[in-house]
Amino acid sequence: MLMRCMALMLLAAAAGACAPSRDGEILWEFQIKKSHVQWGAVDAGRLYLCADDVYCLDIATGSLVWEFKTFGTHASAPVADAGRLYFQCGGLYALDAATGRVLWEFWTNEWAADAPAAGAGKVYAQAGGVLYCLDAANGKRLWSLKTGALESAPVVHAGRVFFCHDRAVFCLDAESGQELWHCEIGSGRGQLACSRGYLVSAGRGGLVRAHRITTGEVQWQLATDFPLVHFSVTGDGSVLISAGALYCVNPETGNPLWTFNPGRLFVRDAYALEGQILARTFGNEFLLLGGADGSLHRTVPGSGGSKLVRYGSGAVYFPGGKRRTVTCISMPAR
Repeated sequence: MLMRCMALMLLAAAAGACAPSRDGEILWEFQIKKSHVQWGAVDAGRLYLCADDVYCLDIATGSLVWEFKTFGTHASAPVADAGRLYFQCGGLYALDAATGRVLWEFWTNEWAADAPAAGAGKVYAQAGGVLYCLDAANGKRLWSLKTGALESAPVVHAGRVFFCHDRAVFCLDAESGQELWHCEIGSGRGQLACSRGYLVSAGRGGLVRAHRITTGEVQWQLATDFPLVHFSVTGDGSVLISAGALYCVNPETGNPLWTFNPGRLFVRDAYALEGQILARTFGNEFLLLGGADGSLHRTVPGSGGSKLVRYGSGAVYFPGGKRRTVTCISMPAR
């Protein structure tokens, strides 16, 4: 009798472990010590976030892998590249992404809120109106350029560095720091994104433009008339433009592949999710759309989070409002 009961308990536990999670179900939560959260990086099964201190969490369970205590506050968002984690907090830090061990530090003595950018063995960071290029292996300065304060973090793509300053977008040679071109866009507060040889920028009044990365020439433009614009790039290189409505466009021509208009909800940001599109509204609802045509598949309630961090593998990570928690919720299949 005892053996039979134990067997039934084991079968029940196995069935529960294999049961699919429900839409919006909380899979795990992690309590942070402070509420100032800068997002975020995901790499090699780990989620990295800065909330004044730096945390590394296991994606699957939400358990703490390591924690790095900064000397102050307002660390920038972290960036993961080639086994290293970079962030700014008074200076630029490079940590071993697996252990949190400090590999090197580069001190600027200037507070910087924007994340660095990394690629091709180099790290690019701004502080005190200067853009620095450092060797990723040892933190040695390769070149620096006085740029003035940048409106957003730099973007590295195809041997070039892009940034916004004083209502213009600039393109530098990533190796030497030499300016290749710049283009007036009317406002420098927009995000930058690269795809298929084009740089996408947003200017005054939500005007979205695609520039040839070689010359800065404007290939096409889209008037969204929305003050807050967000970009992301899908796996096939299409550009998702969140500007109240959601536009999926060909980056080479600007031709819309499809448009999704949620009405009064307004789309805040959107990302590719395993052949589909995950869009979030300003009401923190998650909308699952078809990647091919933008048709609405499902709606999943959010829980008051303010920033979308991670998408993919059927889960989303975001801070849980004033509770100082990072929450992982299940996302629905199609």
